[in-house]
Amino acid sequence: MKLPPLAHVAPRRLPEAVARLAEAPPGQALPLAGGQSLIPQLAARSRTARLLVDLRDIGELTGVSERAGLLRIGAMTRQHTLATDPLVRAASPLLAEAAATTGHASVRHRGTLGGTLAHAAGQAQLVVAAYALHAQLLVTGPDGTRTGDLRSWFGGPHAPGVAPDEILTAVHVPPHRSGRGCALAQYAHPVGGRPAATVAAIVDTAPDGTLLRAELTVGTRVSPPAALDVTHRWAEAGEAAAWTVRAAPTEPLDRQEPPATHIRHVVRVLADRALTEALTRARHRAPGTPPPPPEETP
Repeated sequence: MKLPPLAHVAPRRLPEAVARLAEAPPGQALPLAGGQSLIPQLAARSRTARLLVDLRDIGELTGVSERAGLLRIGAMTRQHTLATDPLVRAASPLLAEAAATTGHASVRHRGTLGGTLAHAAGQAQLVVAAYALHAQLLVTGPDGTRTGDLRSWFGGPHAPGVAPDEILTAVHVPPHRSGRGCALAQYAHPVGGRPAATVAAIVDTAPDGTLLRAELTVGTRVSPPAALDVTHRWAEAGEAAAWTVRAAPTEPLDRQEPPATHIRHVVRVLADRALTEALTRARHRAPGTPPPPPEETP
C-alpha cells in the first residue's frame, strides 16, 4: 500500500522538533527516526498521522560517549553503529550483540536505538537487551527533560511510556564489569525473519567462578519483556522463563506467526542456551561479543 498524504518537516534543533509535535492536533504528528517500523505501519493504515517530524538532522541525538560512569547513546544512533563501535562493544557487549543480530544490513544502517525502543516491540533484540541492562531513558517534551527506567516504560506490546509531544533523546546503560557474562538467544520465524521470542541472560560470578547472580529477561510477540532472578533455581530456569509468556489464544494472530503455546516451548529452550553461554563467558572473563556483522551493502 502507498503512504497516505503527509506533511514532512526536518528540524535541526531539538526544541524546534518538540515544538512542532506540541503544535499539532493530538494524534496528528509523529516523530520519525529510522522509519523501519513506522513507515510500514503508516502504509498499512495501522497508524495515522498528518505530519512527520524527521529527527535525522538533529546532531545532538546521535553519538556514543561515557558520562558519569554510564554509557550514553543518542537515540538516533544507528543500529550498525551499536554493533561496530568499539566503545559500545567494550562497555555494553550485550547491547552490541543485540544490534548485530537485528535484521539485515539495510535495517541496521537505517534503524535507530531510540526508534526501536519507542516502537516497543517486546521481542526485539535491542528492547530485550536494554531491559535486561536496566537502561535509563531521557525523554524531552514541552515541560523539559525527564529520566525514566525502561522497566517502567512498557504498558504492553507497542505501548511505550512516551507522550505524543515527547521525544526519546538518549539512553544510558551501566558499563560491563569483570566477572559478568551476557548472552542473547532468539527465535526468528522462517517467513520474514522477524523474531518471535528473544531471551537475554546476565550472569555474575566471583573471581573463583562461583555463581553470584543469574537473571533472565524474556520478550515475545505476545507479551512485554519480563525479568526474573534464577540464581537459586538454575535447573528450573527454562520452565520459569516459559511461564512469563502471557496466556494467549492457541491460534496465532497472524498465520505467519507461531502460536503462544509454541513460543513457550521456544522460550524454555532459549533460556537454557542463553544461561549456559553467559556462564561460560563469565567464567572465562570474556564479554563474548560476537564479531561485528560483515560489511554488506545497506
